[in-house]
Amino acid sequence: MHLAVKVAYDGSLFHGSQRQGDDDIASVEGTIARALKKVHQGVDLSHWPLRFSSRTDAGVSALGNVFTIDVEMGPDEFLRALNANMDGVWCWAWGRPRPGQNIRWASSRWYRYHLLPQTVTPDRVQELNEVLSLFKEEHDFSNLCRLEDEKNPVTFIEDIKAMDLSGNGELVVVDVIGSRFLWNQVRRMMGVALSVLDGTFDINDLRILLKEREGETGALLGKVKTLPPTGLVLMDVRFKDIGFEVSDEALGIAIRKNTDMSWEASMRVLLHTAMRSMRR
Repeated sequence: MHLAVKVAYDGSLFHGSQRQGDDDIASVEGTIARALKKVHQGVDLSHWPLRFSSRTDAGVSALGNVFTIDVEMGPDEFLRALNANMDGVWCWAWGRPRPGQNIRWASSRWYRYHLLPQTVTPDRVQELNEVLSLFKEEHDFSNLCRLEDEKNPVTFIEDIKAMDLSGNGELVVVDVIGSRFLWNQVRRMMGVALSVLDGTFDINDLRILLKEREGETGALLGKVKTLPPTGLVLMDVRFKDIGFEVSDEALGIAIRKNTDMSWEASMRVLLHTAMRSMRR
């Protein structure tokens, strides 16, 4: 049975989504491969090649990345077995792709960048959105990515929006939706947008970087910041022709195994919030 599997992972635990070698267990793919060996009692993994819809860098997390695989057991049983043998990676839904369907060709990808607390105060979120609106629709992002050989630098941004989820500037996020993204593109887009907000860049500098107007890019490129990967989460990868079914039991295993980690993270957030509240 050929499956598409929704997978979440904590990017801080891995050096990226893709394996760098057959024995690489410090990647998301390597962790899944190790679980497959346990589930299938050490079989040759060449029989179970993994194909990811989106590659993510070291430190980047995901809630809804997707990989495809051929399995010999039922979907729910397979997801339960994987989750029972993995830490930091959780499979939680499955779908049935078409025969021969290229899982890289998604209809859209949704990324969310979490800004550091108070990077943008509540009164400036609208101003940030005005800057972000320049990224909408089709642009040449060759100045705002690490362009790989033979990659088309022109991509289409369907929507981009900043929101203050906390109401006090402690949790400002930026949602970015597009069909595909280039290496480091979202993190550099965020870096330049914040640079416009703090005055390091002029709004016309951004237009030059997007090649909307003539100007020298050399000096500007040296000032382009790439924000840290820690704040970036791949929220979802969407397909027009693949419906996904949540596996409640597999999700339950993931939640139970993640309880201690979540509690520790919550305690750190509570302590941080308490310390910030002490400021006069």
